[in-house]
Amino acid sequence: MANSQYSERVIEGMQMLFGEGFLSPGGAAEVDEMLEGEDIAGKTVIDLGCGIGGGALMLAGKYKAGRVVAVDVEPDSLERTRAAADAAGVGGRIETLQIAPGPVPLPDGCADVVFTKDVVCHIDDKAAAFAEMARLLRPGGRLICADFVENKPDAADPDGIALFDAWVDVLKTYGLSFHYERWDVYERALAAAGFAAPRVFDHTGNSAVVARREYDLVTGPDHGPIKARLGEDYFKTRIKTSEMRALALERRGLLHLHIRADKPAG
Repeated sequence: MANSQYSERVIEGMQMLFGEGFLSPGGAAEVDEMLEGEDIAGKTVIDLGCGIGGGALMLAGKYKAGRVVAVDVEPDSLERTRAAADAAGVGGRIETLQIAPGPVPLPDGCADVVFTKDVVCHIDDKAAAFAEMARLLRPGGRLICADFVENKPDAADPDGIALFDAWVDVLKTYGLSFHYERWDVYERALAAAGFAAPRVFDHTGNSAVVARREYDLVTGPDHGPIKARLGEDYFKTRIKTSEMRALALERRGLLHLHIRADKPAG
């Protein structure tokens, strides 16, 4: 990610669609899905690519993590995270850490859990990213990850390929950049980092429903506040972004996966 990707109005528009504190689809409901069955109470969790703090607040608040290190490249986002954490009464258990792209300046084995939601798709070197996550985890620690994955070679029909390409094009017009890869790239990167066989849940259908609901909102009768906040040009692009993500997910040229993987204990 880069600082230029998230202007003030992009941030506000995303929160109006995804929920307060969130810059990616699914918001708080998807954090709940990612953490279903997990017990992180009292544990040290690194929220990698924390954005403006919605996930970090849930990790520390609802899920009672003992310590959350909220990591991001954008100082403005981290300022929002700190303010939100203090307002929610969990500031004492959330630390913020600004980094440059690359290694995270934290010691080996410092975390029980690395949590990352829709972040790896922003990183071009997946192998380096997962190797760094493995380094940060203690032996027996767990990676909990959600991400968007390219599926062009295996799309259900030719339209899936075309719609994936159209989705990437519209992201560029919105000012966002991504580095999508196929699942096999992730699988090799996770194995090279030393993770045990990942457990993968195909969340594409759920994400398609969320995306279609978003499109219905921005094209429906209640779109006025979002349009007013974004402005005419950004709002038109937002409609196209919502439409193309829904179509790409529905035709499975774009997948959304939930991944859990453990660092071996010995």
